[in-house]
Amino acid sequence: MRKIAIIGVGGRTGTMFAFELQKAADVLGIGKEIDKIQKKEFFVERSGHPLELFEAEVVAESQFPNGFFPEIIFLATKNPVGPAVKYYYQKFKENSLPFPGLVLSQNGIAAAKDASSALKEVLGEEAEKVQLIRVSLFNPVEKKLLDNKICISYFLPIRLSFGVISGSRETKELKEVFKKAGIEATEFLPGEVKNMEFSKFFTNLIGIPSAVRGLPIKEGFKDLEIFKEEIGGLREYVKVVRAAKGNFLNLSKIPVKLLVKLIYYLPLPILISFRKQLGKLIDKGRGGKPKGNLDEIDYYNGEVVKLGKELGVSTPINEKIIKKVKEILKP
Repeated sequence: MRKIAIIGVGGRTGTMFAFELQKAADVLGIGKEIDKIQKKEFFVERSGHPLELFEAEVVAESQFPNGFFPEIIFLATKNPVGPAVKYYYQKFKENSLPFPGLVLSQNGIAAAKDASSALKEVLGEEAEKVQLIRVSLFNPVEKKLLDNKICISYFLPIRLSFGVISGSRETKELKEVFKKAGIEATEFLPGEVKNMEFSKFFTNLIGIPSAVRGLPIKEGFKDLEIFKEEIGGLREYVKVVRAAKGNFLNLSKIPVKLLVKLIYYLPLPILISFRKQLGKLIDKGRGGKPKGNLDEIDYYNGEVVKLGKELGVSTPINEKIIKKVKEILKP
């Protein structure tokens, strides 16, 4: 079986991947809540399945590799990814170990660039030996307390898109792992990976203005002012992607190209007239899960503003959203 290390177990995405990939690979989880996992306080709640205890071989990052030499690393930590990439690949370099492939599952459009820079800083020219793969995950994953149990909740089947950013283009073995684990995975060619990121990021941005007010999307879209902010921020992002000469692609069961056209080209009064239906549709597609990760706002709307400045595109609505989020996050 393939040996896979999943960094970020204890968090939402890392725990989900560790639980599901055990069906298809020899998995080692690395995280920061190891004691709670070992005390059997972690559970997995999957749609249509009874609550299950999360069990896996897990270690703290200070204990890695400790005899476990992975062929693939799934990095499921939050942005920024650079520090984690440097930490782990420095260990491989110091111990003269083969460099495993690196799979990035973070939201946003900065992870691939950050990881590439970190690999070059640590490995120099040898960074080219590392197969770098970008994953776009379509299943919302929630971490919550349920009857005093820590519960990672998501729906099945797990659906994702992926593509090679650099290194070997051979993905046969990774596709076999996904297939054995029951994961529906769609591969994009290297030349389309950036557009895959742009397209998934469009869906990530939907609902942030609603979440700032503590509302799920279907409720936020009912409010006229919030809806206008949602649409305005997305339209700025479309302008930024076009300035970057990027394109939007349809993703797994998500008609992103159609969504972009509707939101960007339809006059606002027309969008307003069916905003409630649109909110319900998007909420259903996310399985009713609330929009989270506001603490990563610099890697959401912040990336829109950053890229806009680089390309000369004004993004005042996204700047306004960032300001609101940071105000509510103040200690």
